[in-house]
Amino acid sequence: MLVFAGLGNPGAKYANNRHNVGFMAVDAVARRHSFSPWSKKFQGLIAEGTLAGEKILLIKPQTFMNLSGQAVG
Repeated sequence: MLVFAGLGNPGAKYANNRHNVGFMAVDAVARRHSFSPWSKKFQGLIAEGTLAGEKILLIKPQTFMNLSGQAVG
């Protein structure tokens, strides 16, 4: 299993901010490859799926950028 963490800041206020490019990237992967719906887990939002036969876990930490290690670590 591989884990991809898309970093950013949660909330509508930051949705299209350049600091949220990590969230945008994992959203695009999840959408294009029909991953599971996002669910709350590990202080973040996760989606699961497969790419090239490899199980992938996508995570969007909901702890804000400077504290993202709490959700990923």
